[in-house]
Amino acid sequence: MQQMNKMKLSKNVTIKKIVLLIIICFHFGSCFEFNGEKIEINYKDKTIKVLSDDYIIESVMMKNNQTKYYVMELKDTMKGSRIINFKNKTTGYNIVVDSLDYYCSSTPNIDSPGVWVTIRKKGLKSNTNNDDFEEIQYFNYNKLPCGSAVIDTITASNPYK
Repeated sequence: MQQMNKMKLSKNVTIKKIVLLIIICFHFGSCFEFNGEKIEINYKDKTIKVLSDDYIIESVMMKNNQTKYYVMELKDTMKGSRIINFKNKTTGYNIVVDSLDYYCSSTPNIDSPGVWVTIRKKGLKSNTNNDDFEEIQYFNYNKLPCGSAVIDTITASNPYK
């Protein structure tokens, strides 16, 4: 009889531990919910725009599979812009690769085209990753601007961790 009571007590303790663990998981899961920022890709005007005043564009890369056709990077992290024009040089940015016109003039290659945009909060980066995990955010879009007049708004796919 005593052994049966010990087993019931042990079973109740185990169930309570499991319930407590589930509650803790839900609590911490809700603390780290990611609500990504939004950008507007406007191929008609050849611009990419961050819709929040608190963020700037850090880099833009357009590539097809492994070949990069356009890469623009922020020079000074204290500066930067919410709007860049990828057909004209935007002040404060270096254009590392610019062969988008060449790519667009050749026969379209449908092997994984895409645009990758990285945005960051204005100002200096935090010293630790725990300060603000949404400080840097990433976007990807599966269409290059060749002959397109698409205007689309997309949400960040993930934060920097």
